[in-house]
Amino acid sequence: MVTLACGLAHGAISLDGAWSLSYRPQQEGGEWKTVPATVPGDALIDLERAGVIPDPTVGTNAWGLFRYEQMEWRYARDFPAPALKAGETARLRFEGVDTRAAYFLNGERIGASENMFVPQAFDVTGRLAPTNRLEVLIRSPLGLPLLGVLGRSRVGGTDVETVRKAQHAFGWDIMPRLVSPGIWRSVALDVLPPERFGDVHWFVMNVNASARTSFVRVDCQILAPWRRLHASTLRLTLSRNGKVAARTEHVVRFFQTRDGLFVRNADLWWPRGTGRDPALYDAMAELLDEEGRVLARDERKIGLRTVKLERADWYSPENPGTFRFLINGEPTFVKGTDWSPMDALHSRDAQHLPRCLAMIDDLNCNMIRVWGGGVYEPEAFFAFCDAHGVMVWQDFMMGNVSPPQDEDFARVIYDEAKQVVVRFRSHPSIVIWNGNNEIDRSTASVMGSYAPDPNLERISRDVLPRVLRDFDPMRPYLPSSPYWTPDVVAGKAKLSQEHLWGPREKWFKDAYWTNAPTTFVSEMGCHGCPSYESLEKMMTKEGLYPWPDPSDPFRFNDEWCCKSTQAYPDYPKNMGHGRNSLMPRQVKTMFGSVPKDLATFVDQSQIYQAEAVKYWIEMFRSRKGRTWGIMWWNLRDGWPIISDGVVDYYYNRKRAYEAIKSVQGDQLVLLDDAHRLVAVNDALASVSGTVTATDAASGKVVFSGACEIPANGKVTLTETLPLSRQGMLKIVYMFGGSPRVNHTLYGEPPFDYSSYLEWRLK
Repeated sequence: MVTLACGLAHGAISLDGAWSLSYRPQQEGGEWKTVPATVPGDALIDLERAGVIPDPTVGTNAWGLFRYEQMEWRYARDFPAPALKAGETARLRFEGVDTRAAYFLNGERIGASENMFVPQAFDVTGRLAPTNRLEVLIRSPLGLPLLGVLGRSRVGGTDVETVRKAQHAFGWDIMPRLVSPGIWRSVALDVLPPERFGDVHWFVMNVNASARTSFVRVDCQILAPWRRLHASTLRLTLSRNGKVAARTEHVVRFFQTRDGLFVRNADLWWPRGTGRDPALYDAMAELLDEEGRVLARDERKIGLRTVKLERADWYSPENPGTFRFLINGEPTFVKGTDWSPMDALHSRDAQHLPRCLAMIDDLNCNMIRVWGGGVYEPEAFFAFCDAHGVMVWQDFMMGNVSPPQDEDFARVIYDEAKQVVVRFRSHPSIVIWNGNNEIDRSTASVMGSYAPDPNLERISRDVLPRVLRDFDPMRPYLPSSPYWTPDVVAGKAKLSQEHLWGPREKWFKDAYWTNAPTTFVSEMGCHGCPSYESLEKMMTKEGLYPWPDPSDPFRFNDEWCCKSTQAYPDYPKNMGHGRNSLMPRQVKTMFGSVPKDLATFVDQSQIYQAEAVKYWIEMFRSRKGRTWGIMWWNLRDGWPIISDGVVDYYYNRKRAYEAIKSVQGDQLVLLDDAHRLVAVNDALASVSGTVTATDAASGKVVFSGACEIPANGKVTLTETLPLSRQGMLKIVYMFGGSPRVNHTLYGEPPFDYSSYLEWRLK
């Protein structure tokens, strides 16, 4: 965040609010139709508000919107010009425009952009009239240059391949196809003073946790008239809780400066769960004139911490590899989630952000992976993560589609990545940059033996590393998630970090999961039906009941297929049936049959999801020391769909939410598959407490006693417990504070539904 001294600050005149939106078929042309619009906003939202289209969240209405992909759009509004003082400049700033846009001020073209992910700014000094007309023409993203064979890395293609637009918009398994334009983030007219900071970068060179010291470097880009050289002073101050921790100042002899500050009695930034605070410092850079008056000021929050990724492939049980994060030298077990888009129409993201982040806090997640098929989140997202000790795994926005390798696309990605990295690199919460989502894997899955070595792919192996080498060499980088190294490609090794999807229609303790050699899972999820209440909102009355033939619970009506999400009514064939049918197959596996009553089906589907995700978290935590993290897919749906989300679009929580919460505490006591009680501690200090385990069916206490868990470690409390063939163990434990309760479903399916409900109530 950049601020300036009172009276000298640059003004930011908001141009958000009421605009007009006109549209017409791009190729045919003709008369423009006009509706009122709101900025930030989205064309489909404005059309629905104006009564032009029905609510796209309901039934199959999203399938009726394809013709709007072919439109061109024109946003317009008038605004008065501010009075500029001597030396000030005026700049129009667009935080996000989706996607192919041209910008006009008073009829004059002032610029263009083709990337929704990065802000655009245009100097309009000398171009402003007393009253000004601002127009943004947005053209359809359809129509592409000739693609190479690998560019079509999704079967059938999607038109997303070269377009720098959120890739889910072209259809994904978690989002409908909604290729909609908009000015989706704020617009402002900035009045810039002659002296200001272009960029200030505070970066930690080292920390010594035991000595409580840290050395920090600061790079400043100063934008000022040349006469300020040798006639101004740069002052850097690092403070915490109102107390100055370090300060330096010197005469400005260069406009690109570098300084260092040594911090004693340093409070370090730690991830949540370690038992230590995510300490933040107020970092301030000031430019002073010869009389000591402040000309410009930059203020931001920073954290003193180092991050290292230890990564090695799996070669054998004797050489199993690793994938773990070390924060300030301490290995950290990751308990987190994949962050998918908050809304399919991104102008609504801001309204969802507070509630979604509150759930991250409630679930005690210590890492979020920002998935590469969405958008880069706003400053408020990273500020929250900084303050709450939530580490961020940040994907660049490329997912599953092999990117073009030509010079033009390489330049687009270089410029995008440079802006993103420079904008967010001061945040201590960001602990890794990741090149893309699953492109290493997806090319091979489509092309088979013809797939080239992903390590020859230009964007993830050359372009992005060059950006990070120049602008953020202090953080780890992973080319792809999961990353196929040359040895993995050659079949010499297995992945130490993986996306474990597997046979989701099977029992969640299948060997695919229990025998997986991976050390760290960055995607892993399970379908769970939304609540009955939510289904009533997203379906019509006629489409609410899913099965045209109740005797065949694996074939679904069109509305359920649309919500699965099947991008088109007739393509791809059976996709909706296939994804939806995961739920009845899971229910049948767990309870022996599929109920015809929808409410019962919803509950049983949610039970399966809850038990599956909870078990996977427990499994990975019980193997701590060999395994180092699991991020489950995903927190919340960004559209009314049927999915792996644990919270649906309407914020109704599935059973999985509370199940996950029960096993993501800093300490956990669980029953492993060998029927041993295992206690895990993620805090960096040992803990002592008590544990009581009771068989739910008989009420018999099978263990009761004291427990001590070493720092950042685990302990086995019992040998195999004497349990019956099938049942549920209730575990009550306390390590300071209030008691916590965990339960473990043991035995082989099918289970009796009534018995399960009875056990859970005890």
